[in-house]
Amino acid sequence: MKIYQQTISTWVQFSGIGLHTGLPSFARILPAEPDTGIVFRRTDTGAEVKACVENVVETAYATVLGSGNARISTVEHFLAALYGMGVDNAVVEVDGPELPILDGSAQQIAEAIDFVGTVESVVRRRFVWVAGEEKLQRNGSMVAVAPSDGLEILITVDFPGTLIGKQWMKFSLTPESFMKEISPARTFVLREQIDALWKAGLAKGGSLENAIVVEGKKLHNPEGLRFPDEFVRHKLLDLIGDLALLGRPVRGFFLAVRPGHTVNRSLVEFLSGIADPGAVPSAPERPEPVELLITA
Repeated sequence: MKIYQQTISTWVQFSGIGLHTGLPSFARILPAEPDTGIVFRRTDTGAEVKACVENVVETAYATVLGSGNARISTVEHFLAALYGMGVDNAVVEVDGPELPILDGSAQQIAEAIDFVGTVESVVRRRFVWVAGEEKLQRNGSMVAVAPSDGLEILITVDFPGTLIGKQWMKFSLTPESFMKEISPARTFVLREQIDALWKAGLAKGGSLENAIVVEGKKLHNPEGLRFPDEFVRHKLLDLIGDLALLGRPVRGFFLAVRPGHTVNRSLVEFLSGIADPGAVPSAPERPEPVELLITA
């Protein structure tokens, strides 16, 4: 477990299109000073939006951050890669309203961070420790939390009558496990959802190059799956990206049943003490490093 805050050693950059806008998108991750957190910067407007749950403005089909008139969409894959690779502080520049979707996974981002490496500061990380048990339910999704010395996640998805079916995975987060087991997992959609997405003005940049398309028992992607359980792995990727909105590394056990961005947001609000401030008691003694402790 890393004790001190880390940033990326030098910049890395990515180009592609936005999944929902369909617009060309160029992004660059830059090093940042300790206690900066993750900050998104629109280079076309100069606006900055900190990655925190208070700035979440939409959770339908993507996590969208906003502050004032500024909006930045589909941040979860970049956040997952930064969080999964142990980067506490960074500035993510983007030249428009949406991050590039790349291949629908976080693999290129995680590999780029791994290639250039990270730099440790002299400032300690401030962990969020889950000390009690709680269960949150939203729109048919459920997340339960319990204490743990690491970040452990047991996650399930269930898409009856489709190729996906029921899948589950247990995962303990380290940079190595994230890059190998989670970052390559691509986003996915059911074929029958696509027309509704287009009518809503979404998924304009979606294609088989950046998303898995499932129609009943049929897989539309000719190259096949990267993992037999790639679907649950991607849901885990999204959950990690949304946990990054805490702005601090979290230690606890999470059981996630059919999770989505909406219940993930509620989880982060709970862990932040926003949803129920009265649920945050004085912290009991724990070994270093401990500054904030959350319980039910």
